[in-house]
Amino acid sequence: DNKMIYFVIRKYKSEYSEDYRIERYSKSYPEANKFLAALNLLEDNENVSFFIQSHVGTSDDVSPEENAA
Repeated sequence: DNKMIYFVIRKYKSEYSEDYRIERYSKSYPEANKFLAALNLLEDNENVSFFIQSHVGTSDDVSPEENAA
């Protein structure tokens, strides 16, 4: 049963490096978007940005431990 998963990705980019990591995932785009908005409001580092990346898969693709806050 394929369903869409939405990853909220943190991107760090400086003059010397670029790094990406998954901050959170959700099965709901509105929920992922709310988390994205909150992260953008709270983040004050100009080298950090956030975006949502969708993925078609199953809920078994990501374990609950990987989504722990």
